[in-house]
Parts: sequence; C-alpha cells; structure tokens
Amino acid sequence: MKLSITLGTLAASVAAFATLGMTAARADVSDRLYDFTDAYYTQNGINPAALTGRKQAPSATAVVDIPFFSYQRNVRVIGMGGTYTASGSVAFFAVLAGFGPNGFTNNAAGQRARQIADTNIEYLFPKLGTDPIALTAQRQATIQDTSHGYFSNDPLGLWLHVWVNYTSAAFNTRDGQKALADLQQKNGLALDGTPIIKTISDIANLQSKGFVTLSTRNDGLRYAVCPEVRDPRRGGIASDAFINPLRRPDGSQLDPTFLIQFNSLQTTGDFAK
Repeated sequence: MKLSITLGTLAASVAAFATLGMTAARADVSDRLYDFTDAYYTQNGINPAALTGRKQAPSATAVVDIPFFSYQRNVRVIGMGGTYTASGSVAFFAVLAGFGPNGFTNNAAGQRARQIADTNIEYLFPKLGTDPIALTAQRQATIQDTSHGYFSNDPLGLWLHVWVNYTSAAFNTRDGQKALADLQQKNGLALDGTPIIKTISDIANLQSKGFVTLSTRNDGLRYAVCPEVRDPRRGGIASDAFINPLRRPDGSQLDPTFLIQFNSLQTTGDFAK
C-alpha cells in the first residue's frame, strides 16, 4: 500500500519526540556496527521474530566478532552504505533488518519504538520508470535525517522509509524545469538523468511547489533497522569494512565523495580535507 505524506506531517512527529535522550557512545572503535541481541530488540519495543533479512555472520556483509557491549550480538557488519545527512554531508550506515507495522511489541516499549521509527526519516529515490515505492533501482544515495536527536533518541537505529518521486510538473512546467536546472547545477545528475537531491531543504522546496511527492508503505518495507555510524573517526570504520558506491553505466562513481571519505576514515582515522 502506498501512502502519501507531507513534510509538515513528518515535522509534527519529529517535534513531538525531539526531547527524549540517552547516553552517548564513545567515539572510537566501539562505534563499529553490530547486530543487537534479541533481548535488546525486545527491550526497545521490537519483536525480533518479526524482523526480515536480519544480518547474519559469517556472510558476505558481516563477520563473527567479539562485541563491545552486552546488548550486541557477535555479528559485526562490514558491508556499509553511504548516505547524505539533512544538510548534505556524507555519513555511513549498515542495514541490519527490515520490518512492518506488526513488528512492534504490544506494550509501552513498542509504542515508544513506533514513535521513534515514525520520527526518523530515511528518504529513498527510485529511478524514473521503476517501482516508485521499492528498495531496488535507486537513482542516488539516500538521505537520513539525523537532525532531530537521532543519536540520542534512537537506540536501535530505526527509520521510516519515505520515497521521493518527481512529478510531471517538474518536467512539463517552466517553473519545474527551472527548479530542476538549478538543482542540477548545484548537485549534478542522478543515474536516471534527474537532478540529485542532497538536503532536506531541497526536498521541502520541491514538495512545496508540487515537483516531488513523498510516499510511505504500510507493509514489511515500511521500516528499517539501519543504524548510522555515530562517529566514524578513530577506528569507527574497520579495516575489513567496505562500501559499494553507486556507479554510472560507464563504471564511474555517481558521487566519489562517499568512497573518498570512507577510504580516508579507514586508513587515517579521519575525514579527508
């Protein structure tokens, strides 16, 4: 099921939840991403039996390793993803699992987890001509909006998937064509030839003018457990970790910044200047 939403609706949810808090983790190798124990999922309002595609090890994207904290399983993720933040900078995350509306426990913890998930938005960008609410065939990197207390309030790294699709008005009106030309000049083109969107303000501007739609689903693809690396410096990106950046048909990287920063963090422990 496809559900249309507005940024105003999302903002109201965010504002209602922005004041919650928890203790921050250290910024070092302990920021590496592990799957969580069943007990920790349950404690934080998620039924582990309802998770789909849960990360396992050994596999192509995870290894068996000794966890840093009691709430982690011995499954450390090495297959990472690159994402834009609300302001357009780059960050890195791991996909641990997905789930639908029935994935929350039937208690206060589950109610809180649903609030958290509906507050933290991961924007996805399907290619033109493909399924507008699918996880495959993405035209560009995601945007994960961590600007409303994500690292303090979201212990599992829960996200609500929101799909961003251009409307016909973006291509068939003078104002739409100008908006796309301005965005192309600023950000370049995505894999389907449409402009890349890098910031939440870009999305808000385009939606306010009717040039993009925002949609959610109400099935097993509605939510994801995709924790973002809080601080990838000083060992937060392990030596065996890797990313597969989006590439154009000729093999060139769509946005080389992701791999440049990932390699720098991995080899020097800091972002490239």
